[in-house]
Amino acid sequence: MSTGLPQEPGTELGPSMGTVVWGVIVVALAGIIGASRFGWFTVAPEFALVALLVVAGIGLVGGGILASLRGRRGRVAGDGT
Repeated sequence: MSTGLPQEPGTELGPSMGTVVWGVIVVALAGIIGASRFGWFTVAPEFALVALLVVAGIGLVGGGILASLRGRRGRVAGDGT
């Protein structure tokens, strides 16, 4: 089944790095707050949110750098792209 969209050879389909990182952050925050509510441990929600946002920022920047490096490596010098 085709989507009807033109696609360049070597282009990957799938979720973007940002979507994956933010999905992990939301699930982790929900897990931390849920575990805290069950009494397994105590954590300040504000601290958890700040820590997860820092991790998200690092993940997004790192993912962007990796994507940039992977894009450069796939090009051949002098191929006009």
